[in-house]
Amino acid sequence: MTMNVAPSTIRDERRLRALTVLALPTLLVAIDISVMGAALPSIARDLRPSAAELLWITDSYNFLVAGSMLAMGAVGDRIGRRKMILVCAAIFALASAVGAFAATPLLVILARAVMGVAGSAIMPASMSLIGVLFTEEKSRVQAMGAYMTVFLTGMAVAPFVGGLLLAHFWWGSVFLISVPVMAITMVVAPRVLPETRSDQAPRVDLISTLQSLAAVLAIVYALKAWVNDGADASAWLTFAVGVVLTVLFVRRQRRLDDPLLDLALIRTPAVGRTLAALFLTSLVMGGSSLFFNLYLQDVQGLTPLAAAWWTLPQIILMIAASNLGPWLHRAFGHRTIVGPMLLIMMLGFILYAVLPVTWIGRPLAAAGAALAAFGVGAAFPLLMDRVISTTPPQRAGAGAALAQVSNELGIAVGLTVLGSLGTVVYRARLNLPDSPAAVSIVDGIAGAHGDPHLLGAVRAAFTDAYNLVGLVGVAVTALVFLLTTRHPRRSFP
Repeated sequence: MTMNVAPSTIRDERRLRALTVLALPTLLVAIDISVMGAALPSIARDLRPSAAELLWITDSYNFLVAGSMLAMGAVGDRIGRRKMILVCAAIFALASAVGAFAATPLLVILARAVMGVAGSAIMPASMSLIGVLFTEEKSRVQAMGAYMTVFLTGMAVAPFVGGLLLAHFWWGSVFLISVPVMAITMVVAPRVLPETRSDQAPRVDLISTLQSLAAVLAIVYALKAWVNDGADASAWLTFAVGVVLTVLFVRRQRRLDDPLLDLALIRTPAVGRTLAALFLTSLVMGGSSLFFNLYLQDVQGLTPLAAAWWTLPQIILMIAASNLGPWLHRAFGHRTIVGPMLLIMMLGFILYAVLPVTWIGRPLAAAGAALAAFGVGAAFPLLMDRVISTTPPQRAGAGAALAQVSNELGIAVGLTVLGSLGTVVYRARLNLPDSPAAVSIVDGIAGAHGDPHLLGAVRAAFTDAYNLVGLVGVAVTALVFLLTTRHPRRSFP
């Protein structure tokens, strides 16, 4: 590995400044994942997009983040992680400016897609640089916790930021907030960030890059379509294309001397089992989030604003936990912390499993979400560090990208699997006919107004579905607990 600045010579003060610089673009990447929801009604009124265009305005950013991350991590390993951040910060700012003043829906979609590709490169490059800046395990985990705190804070404040901007400016303002932050990053980063690249980084294979991008996009799109529209023929076809491309991608990696994805890395116990843990925890967290707000609004009858207040405990505890886990790690090992935190997460899902229809369900649901968020928030930085610290230095960016892809796919699969499972229970409880288009809780509530008996049945059916999702969460969390605590010490010391 060649470096302009040796990590051992970087003073603590400079390392903290560097971590701050790494956090700046990450904050914007996190905000842009969620902020578009606030601007969407204004965009719809001004640009008059079709239903399909509206969907792509929302999803193009998230899809490209997931689909491009693996390839962008490998590119960063080859050309240099600091250079990757600088180039992609400039691209992100330029695409944001284009999106802010776009006059057509297509231009907004293209701008969001380019922002997604740039964002997918910034995160793995930043995480691999954290591994360079903080060489001691305990300080690296603490830095990872601070980094994740910034990311989670961005996700949490995105709706409020969007609402504040739209109250005073036009919808393009949600794009323009990226420009000054990325400009500051481009000015400051060369002064405080070391340049790291791998002399042994593999050549970036274009065919592998296109295969991985198309495979992830197809699978994520199909899973999202299943949740929104049901498992129709087009969703199945798209999913099949994604699976075929994945098989072709894996076969190609086995033949290449310099693969985009080193399959031996996944087979390494410390990496492979940690990636599985990240995938499974993201699966149950993503899937259960689909039910949380619906339960508060449609079963408990809360307004969106009132329901938002019940989400504050989980936001606060997740942010606190992402710092608590690394702090505890200063005195204890990975398994000593991850195991108990997973048990706390499991307790949250146990509360989901016993939720009633009555008003007491509100604090129980909030407590369940808070406990689950606390457990995963404390464990997550340690799991991420386990992937980065056990990945060969020349593949640090690719390893960080692989961890992020595991999270993205876990959320997508969780939304589909748990969403579909809950829908089956909901419809069976109401004795509804099996049809491709799932009957949702929203449809049931709308159709039951004026009929107290039917309204009660709809709410009870959805609560039963939520209870089952809680039980699945308990089982999956137990599996992750075994996966991360009952393996050789080389996996989780």
